[in-house]
Amino acid sequence: MTGKQVRAHRKARGWTQAELAERLGVTQGYVCLLERAQRAVPATLAHKVTRLLDLPATAVPVGSASTALADEAATTALATLGYPGFAYRRPRRRLNPAEVLLRTLRSAELVARLVEALVWVAVKYADLDWNWVVRQAKVEDLQNRLGFLVTLARQLAEQKGDADAVASLTRVEQALEHSRLQREDTFRTSMTEAERQWLRQHRSPEAAHWNVLSNLSASELARGFEA
Repeated sequence: MTGKQVRAHRKARGWTQAELAERLGVTQGYVCLLERAQRAVPATLAHKVTRLLDLPATAVPVGSASTALADEAATTALATLGYPGFAYRRPRRRLNPAEVLLRTLRSAELVARLVEALVWVAVKYADLDWNWVVRQAKVEDLQNRLGFLVTLARQLAEQKGDADAVASLTRVEQALEHSRLQREDTFRTSMTEAERQWLRQHRSPEAAHWNVLSNLSASELARGFEA
């Protein structure tokens, strides 16, 4: 979240600094400092700011990434970000899409529907803080999974004609390419050897490139997102 964002969205709502300050429970001078980037927006206040000013999810502060998002928590977080496949879930407090992507990717048992949803996140929020995501993914040796997802997302963005998303995702692919691991990876550690052998023979070229056992493809995902 930046001071420019706060100022632009405040003005879009037609509020004065004093009106925003009253809603936030702070002084006008404090809001002035925030908008001039002379004072960082504290985490305790940031969620309230994003809600009041309807800031994009990428402006929500990134929380702790030390724990994986389990199936139910990930599903709710993705629904709150607007993923249509989980629209039946009741929205909760928004998380930054970068945090949702990384914490969900950390799960040892990542079911296909969540993998598909993460590809959607990468396209929908292509302007998220990729530097942070890539840095964290490398620390946890998740770069192959992430690279595969980003490749699928880039292909979907190309099909949609979203040039900005394509450019952003291409840069991420290039950054991850230099750290691609040779060891095999999978989204489910409980996968049987028979499943592994089948996927080695039937996975897509993109999955093979990133050494990931998956049969997901951009064309398959495109049909699912349009359904």
